[in-house]
Amino acid sequence: LTDLSYSQLYKHEIFRLSHNKKHPSIIMSFAEISKSLSDIERKASKSIKILQKGNDLNYKDAIKLGTKSNSIVSTINKGIKEYGNFNPSDEDAKKLLHQMSTIVDLTETQLTNMVANKGRFESLKVGGLVKKNVQKTEAASKELSNVMIAKAPASTKADAETLEKRREAAFSKATAAFASSTGGEDEALGDDSD
Repeated sequence: LTDLSYSQLYKHEIFRLSHNKKHPSIIMSFAEISKSLSDIERKASKSIKILQKGNDLNYKDAIKLGTKSNSIVSTINKGIKEYGNFNPSDEDAKKLLHQMSTIVDLTETQLTNMVANKGRFESLKVGGLVKKNVQKTEAASKELSNVMIAKAPASTKADAETLEKRREAAFSKATAAFASSTGGEDEALGDDSD
């Protein structure tokens, strides 16, 4: 067999295992979930960097934030699927909780910056686009948080619930700030995979 056919066989086996209903968790590992959470951290950090431009934000930046948001939602959804098929040990749960804590820190910073830049977004006529992205990200992050709390061992459940309260409070402020915003909702945005 050539290297290529080994690669194809490996991919086929991964696909078969991941679609095997009797063993849904066979393919999920701590490393895969941790990588998805690291990807969310990286993407949120890049969004914050764009938001820090403040009054220098332009229309292209707003669109880039929208594609980043789509990418974050896709990665969160991937994390939900992975976490749903994984039963963490106490040690793994603590490590994942630490990563989630970093993500909540970044989310708070990101949403605070979005609210601070509301006037700029509205002058660019993309307030509605920001509102839509905040709503989509809020829904996905709530689901990930719910899965994490449901899977948390007793030793980390209270900490996971505290993180959820912080996440919810940050999104509530941003959702309220952009509640009546319009403009840019109909932009057809792709998914910025970077």
